[in-house]
Amino acid sequence: MIATGVVVSLVFVVDNAAGGTADSASATGEPAAADQLPEPSAGPPSAVADPVVLPPQRDALGVITTTGLPGKTVALTFDDGPSAVYTPQVLDVLDTHEVTAIFCVVGSAAQAHPEIIEDIADRGHALCDHTISHDLKLSTRDEQRIRDEIGGTLDRIHAAVPEIEVPFFRAPGGYFSAGVNTVAASYDQEPLGWSVDPKDWREPGADRIYASVMAGVTPGSIVLLHDGGGDQSDTVAALDDIISALDEAGYEFVIPKS
Repeated sequence: MIATGVVVSLVFVVDNAAGGTADSASATGEPAAADQLPEPSAGPPSAVADPVVLPPQRDALGVITTTGLPGKTVALTFDDGPSAVYTPQVLDVLDTHEVTAIFCVVGSAAQAHPEIIEDIADRGHALCDHTISHDLKLSTRDEQRIRDEIGGTLDRIHAAVPEIEVPFFRAPGGYFSAGVNTVAASYDQEPLGWSVDPKDWREPGADRIYASVMAGVTPGSIVLLHDGGGDQSDTVAALDDIISALDEAGYEFVIPKS
């Protein structure tokens, strides 16, 4: 059992100023060293500690970085799925606590597991477009390639659940750009970043994932976790305690305001 004595920090933790940090390197593994990009940023730092005052909802590129809702709210997001192994486990934990989350799905995985996309939707969670191939250099590609990545994922989601709304887009690794965001907007998708990143894709252990999330969450936080793209057993092991502790601290789990 993970210790639950960690005090929720009132310091709004962010990694950068561009709408997110590099999450997992890709749905199929980390890129070669020559292909790695410097970590982007998640939003301008904020020293605001008063829970009555929310930090700005969007960064300079228009990327959503907080829930945008009043009170002690937090959003849980899961990237790089669906996974036949870990996504059902995550869904079961969320069901146990009656918590709604956002799943940022990779198109290739959505095509491989349409039944899980349907399950995510049936359980009332929100879907987010995370591109077909999780290309970390998406912002450098031409418009047609960007459109294929975003629109193609949307097609694969709709093949599983026709006409379902996909209100959010998350750039692979958090590498948003004006061009990428413009294409996403043409599909009625808002760019969704995050403000708390425990880097669970590095498999640091459930205790460290729990401690990192609890130290980073403040009112309005968006938490980046993973249900796919690798071994996410640590995340699954930490999730129950994360939700329980945040619930005990008076947090409401929400979908960010778009």
